[in-house]
Amino acid sequence: MKTAGVRELRDEFGRIFKWLAPGQTVEILKRGKPVADLVPKPKAKSFLGCMRGTVKMSPDFDEPLNLEWDAISR
Repeated sequence: MKTAGVRELRDEFGRIFKWLAPGQTVEILKRGKPVADLVPKPKAKSFLGCMRGTVKMSPDFDEPLNLEWDAISR
């Protein structure tokens, strides 16, 4: 866990904010004593793509079927 003082957080927030990207927690100190933790928000899991790699398709799945259909006449 990385630490940053209140003044450092105020003056160099951009640099400290980059620590959150890889999931690093930052402990905020005031006069050398911990007062808060700056924690990155967990990444939301998307429903899209959750089944990726589970469906197998034949390489010719989009080829014409060459079937003849008999129409039912009434």
